[in-house]
Amino acid sequence: MVREVAAIAGAAGMAVMLLPRVLGGPLRIPDGARRVTGLIILLAAWIAMAATLVPSGIQDRLARPTGAVAAAVAIVIGLVAAAFLGRLLATRTWVWFLLLGLALPIRVPISVGGTNANLLIPLYGVIVLGLITWAWQARGDSGSRRWTSTVLDLPLMLFAGFTLVSLCWSSDIPEAATKITFFWIPFLLLYVVAVQLWRRGRALPVLAITTMAMAIPVSLLAVGEYISRGVLWNHRLEQANVYSRFFRVNSIFYDPNILGRYLVLAMLIGVAVAYLKRADGRVLIACAVAEIIYAAGLTVTFSRSSALMLMVGLFIMSLRMFGRKPVVIVAVIFSVLGFGVAVAGSHQVRDALTSTSRLSKVSEGRFDLMGGGVDLWKAHPVVGGGLGSFATDYSAQLSGGELRKTRVVISHNAPVTILSEEGVVGFALFTWLSVLALLVGIRAGRERDDDVGVPGAMMLAGLVGIFVHALLYSALIEDPYTWLLAAGITVVVATARSNGLRGPGTAEAP
Repeated sequence: MVREVAAIAGAAGMAVMLLPRVLGGPLRIPDGARRVTGLIILLAAWIAMAATLVPSGIQDRLARPTGAVAAAVAIVIGLVAAAFLGRLLATRTWVWFLLLGLALPIRVPISVGGTNANLLIPLYGVIVLGLITWAWQARGDSGSRRWTSTVLDLPLMLFAGFTLVSLCWSSDIPEAATKITFFWIPFLLLYVVAVQLWRRGRALPVLAITTMAMAIPVSLLAVGEYISRGVLWNHRLEQANVYSRFFRVNSIFYDPNILGRYLVLAMLIGVAVAYLKRADGRVLIACAVAEIIYAAGLTVTFSRSSALMLMVGLFIMSLRMFGRKPVVIVAVIFSVLGFGVAVAGSHQVRDALTSTSRLSKVSEGRFDLMGGGVDLWKAHPVVGGGLGSFATDYSAQLSGGELRKTRVVISHNAPVTILSEEGVVGFALFTWLSVLALLVGIRAGRERDDDVGVPGAMMLAGLVGIFVHALLYSALIEDPYTWLLAAGITVVVATARSNGLRGPGTAEAP
């Protein structure tokens, strides 16, 4: 019952916090006070939901007087330290974005609810620190008390709120609680905080430099794993490499595909920096060296979804940089030639295109998972099976023999997962949010000023690229970069509009 109440309270807090000013007027509460009240409710729901996931052993220790006192002292010390750091960062907001860039890719393996997971523990601390930093700024500067709203607030509020409430009818409430605690609520808070602090913290250059710098050792570690034939964290990957023709690596990540996604984002950032600084030879050389290192790391992941993400991202950025007509012509020519060579030169490609069984094998069962997700949606077409229900419901429809042969029961397609878990209602809200984010991203990429339009196109390329990647791997909502890039494009558009820069750069702009 605690989880259901926390989920409903979290959805209510989102509604109060993100409700647009016009719609929030009938509440007869000052806009700032209303939004802060919603934020407090959401934070309380987050804490309550997280408390339900504390292992029983730790709960027993906390129930003892000494454990309770120790926990209380630790909480007080943590809050005091966080308040002190937040006070320091209130005038150095760029440092928060530096910490954010460092924390985004770091995952820590822990046990939650009896299962092992790789969670973004440092990132959660950075998000809380961002909230405190923002609170100090609002306290010290009356101008910062105004809450920056975005065009995505309403659809985001409805989609995220409905998803939280769907825990109440989920067939796997513990999994839903885990997703809410470690993804939905903290990443929504990340979006809100990033929007509020973006302009003060020189967010784009700080995040770009940090990501490019972090990606170099990550790539080198990946290459080192490939040379040494050893991987970290993932025992399943170790076993798969024994029987696979390709030795795949994961560097600091659990999965090679997430490593590939991260390196593609770094490559897109490097391309944007090189284009903006194309008159500076030293910057071009540095970017070229970095891109070679990223490419080496990406190659040894053998991630097809990441390669597709890179192609889509470069195509979108090329539209902004070189114009629509030449880019489309070149893309069509290379696509036709590449497809023709692949079909003519490989019987495996021809077999995959003409045989559904071969295509299913090449996709490693992804089409079966997608088909199973559609079947699950048919059983609950309106509101779906509830957050976190896909794996449980999919397993339930398999026979014992089929279950033993199935390696994974987690959907590898984000839209199918949303359709099966949230039904038509949730999928419609997701579609509304996605289309609006796409339109905002296109507008960001069309800004006249290269210093605005090129970063806007880069963030759009990253966001669309993650979506394309999620069609074959999932992890769309569970990726903090999705939320951060969405925050970035909304701020870029809002800033350009306020500065009078809105408008297409050229007739060839996307």
